[in-house]
Order: sequence, then C-alpha cells, then structure tokens
Amino acid sequence: MSSSLHVAIALWAFCRVIALQQGVSVSVSTQCAVFGFGWAAYQYSHNFVPVLYKKQMVSIGNILLFGVAVAIGFWGLMVLSTHVWMVFVGVGVLTFCYALPFGAKMGLRFVSMLKVFVVAVSWSAMAMMGLIGLPKQLFMLIAVKSIFWILCLMLPFELRDLNKDAPSLKTIPQVLGVSGTKKLGYVLLCGIVFLAYQTVQETALFWMEITMLFLLGVAIKLSPKQTTLFTSFWVEGIPVLWFLGSVLTLILY
Repeated sequence: MSSSLHVAIALWAFCRVIALQQGVSVSVSTQCAVFGFGWAAYQYSHNFVPVLYKKQMVSIGNILLFGVAVAIGFWGLMVLSTHVWMVFVGVGVLTFCYALPFGAKMGLRFVSMLKVFVVAVSWSAMAMMGLIGLPKQLFMLIAVKSIFWILCLMLPFELRDLNKDAPSLKTIPQVLGVSGTKKLGYVLLCGIVFLAYQTVQETALFWMEITMLFLLGVAIKLSPKQTTLFTSFWVEGIPVLWFLGSVLTLILY
C-alpha cells in the first residue's frame, strides 16, 4: 500500500509542478482525479492483476484501498468537463490493457519495447490535465517534456530489473544494454533542458528543474547498482522534491 500511495503522490506532485511553472492553478477536483485514479491504476496493475490471473481471492484490505482511490478519483471527476472525462477513460482503457487479469504475461506490458512508452503516455496525459487551457503549441511542448520526464524516471527501474525481466520483453536495457540505456537517458535529459528553457515562465523555476534533472541524471548513472529502496523511494520522490523546491523558490524569489 505504501508503495502505491507513494507513486500516486509523485504523480500528483508532477502535475502540480508543471502547472506551477506556467502560473496555472490546478483545481482541487483535477488534483483529486489525478491522485485518485493514479493510485487506483497502480493498485490494479500491481496488487490485483497478479492475484486475479492466479484465480486467488483479493484481500479485503486491497479492495477497500482500491475503493477509496476510485472514490477520490470520481469525486474529482464529477465536476470536470467531458473532454477531461474522455482523457481519463482513455487512460483507464490503457491501464486495463497494460496488465490483463486473464492469465500470466497478458497485456501491453508484455509487448516488446512497449511497456515504458504506455506508462509514459498514460501518466503524462493525467499530469497535463491542469494545463488544458494553454495555447496548443505550448501545451504540446510541455506534453513532450512530460513524456521525456516519465521515461527518464522509469529508466532506473528498467535498469534495476534487467536481470529479472524475461528476455522476451525486450526492455530498453535488454535492447540497448546498460551503457546504451544510460546514454539514452542523458539524451532525453538534454531534450528536457531544451524544452524547459522553451516552456518554463520563471527563471528561478527553470533552474530548480535543472537541479532536479541533475539528481535524475545521477540516479541513472548509479543504476542498476542501487537497492530497491533507492529506486522505489528516492527516484520516485524526485517529483515531490521538485514540487516542494519550486514552491519554496517562488516564496523566496
């Protein structure tokens, strides 16, 4: 439970910080929808699917937590526009197809090279919900930056699981190797720096993002040598640290 909650908080923080960079206030309803459905999606793929395809009983605790997450999400979604509903429905379908509860190794996560891109697009779509009113070109630049960010955040996990993932998955480290994956990460980080320069409104917030990118680059550099705690807590905690640092920067700026 703590892990799934940690991921949901990271997604919420990511949504808040990219909106903060544009001077956009994210409604409480949108925040609840992002947090609740992000929490529910993680619980579904990690707690429910492995149990359901084995035809085992789901624990009462997991059902209650899933219900709480979905309730928070729907409470937020109730007052949002039809367009937002459509995005969340689309992400929900992707989440269901990502890990199907009908048998072992069924779903998009088991399609070669597709796993990280499905997650990156899904999570970026939710994180962008607070920016729908922005000009189209700016919105698209931020969307690309968000996808790059999520991909970079996932690379330490992909490197950590290199020796655990089945060869048939053809994950990025399996295809490019450890060195190639790290180089890809550095290229993506450079792309984020360029996009941040194009999109971040406040100079102080730009430099805060550069600081977070440096930390992420260190995390990629150190992978896959670090522990599960390093990736599951510290790497996922970067968006939270980024949000808190950005808020503090605006207060002091």
